[in-house]
Amino acid sequence: MSFNANVFVSEQLNRLMVNAAQELAQRAVSACAEQYNFDAEEAIRLLGLRNVKLERKVLKSEKKAKVVMPKPRFPLPYNGEINENLCYALRQNSGLYTQCSGTRKVKGSPDGLDCKFCKSCVKVMQKTGENIPEYGTIQARQAVGIFEYVDPKGRKPVAYTKIMKKYKLTQEEVLEEAGKFNININANHFITPEEEKKRGRRAKTTEESSSALKEGKVKGTKGRPKKEKKVIQIEGDDDDLFAALIEEANSVEESTNKKGKVDEVDEDKTAKKKAEEEAKAAKKKAEEEEKAAKKEQERLEREAKKKAEEEEKAAKAAKKEQERLEREAKKKAEEEEKAAKAAKKEQERLEREAKKKAEEEAKAAKASKASKKENKKQEEEQEEDVVKKIEYNGSKYFKSKKTGIIYDYNKLKSEGEQVKLGIWNEATNKIDFDEDSDSDEESEDEYEE
Repeated sequence: MSFNANVFVSEQLNRLMVNAAQELAQRAVSACAEQYNFDAEEAIRLLGLRNVKLERKVLKSEKKAKVVMPKPRFPLPYNGEINENLCYALRQNSGLYTQCSGTRKVKGSPDGLDCKFCKSCVKVMQKTGENIPEYGTIQARQAVGIFEYVDPKGRKPVAYTKIMKKYKLTQEEVLEEAGKFNININANHFITPEEEKKRGRRAKTTEESSSALKEGKVKGTKGRPKKEKKVIQIEGDDDDLFAALIEEANSVEESTNKKGKVDEVDEDKTAKKKAEEEAKAAKKKAEEEEKAAKKEQERLEREAKKKAEEEEKAAKAAKKEQERLEREAKKKAEEEEKAAKAAKKEQERLEREAKKKAEEEAKAAKASKASKKENKKQEEEQEEDVVKKIEYNGSKYFKSKKTGIIYDYNKLKSEGEQVKLGIWNEATNKIDFDEDSDSDEESEDEYEE
């Protein structure tokens, strides 16, 4: 038993996986940027995480995988054309004799057969020792009319109306299916051919033949009755593997009949049974593998879709939380900025008030000092000037003890008027009389009078 380990991923799932990987990488870079203090946007741009693309790498096993081409749901008749990319051999295809759907090989066996035919047809031809396919080539059929072809063994294609009857098809269904493959159906394929009327005597029944044989009227053939060769067919001739098995069984049966080494009836039944069992087993195995692969594919798609939805949900929650944190941080920064502005404004107000107060205090101190000076001056001016009587050169004067000013003795004494005459010079112990004051002689004369 072989296990198919191939995993099929849809295009939508590919895109989801790419988007999830891209978002995860960007979130990781953002987290590192926050931790190590660098610009996340610049790092994402340098790493190319904004433009992540999916690159499909074809594995060697995939390169060697067989390409399964779509095929019609039921056999379609020959349309008179040749597909140069396909095998040149004819396939029986339920008796329609159409071109083989296998791909021609360019290189291969030394005889050059696989330059014209597919691998399956070449294999059958090599086993049977024939140089042409059993049912002929597409070139041979194209050389004659659509309904005139006869294969190398004298067989003719069946009428397509029999195939339609067998598959219970209508003309519209046939044309619709052919349109899917750009095949033009000749209208004559839908015409039911008239059955030729049999001429001559009525065929004898089994009882009549037996009695005639006993009476000696009819001579029977000696020995075992000749057995007509049976050809095993698979309807639609769609799978090269099944067709190769059947053709191999047919070729073995034909060669055995020619050599006469085994019993024809037993060999025919054994080969047919074996081919049918192998075909059924291969078909069942292929269906089971296809079913298992499809089931596994669906499971993987469900898991990937669920994971993508969970990651998308987590990403949305993380984005929402990030936006909330950013709003709170912005609000806090605005409040701190507002508080800083208020504190600065209050500081400036306090500084202005302190400066104003200092200026007022300086002004008040200056005014106080000036006031004190003025008061002192006034006090000095208001202080009583003490004078004493002195005699100088025989004359009497009043001398201020504080300033040394010399006053007229008679005026001050008799009238109380302070008439300044000069000032006492301490260095010379003399009176320095003012120029406009009376001389010593005049004073003395006054005193003598």
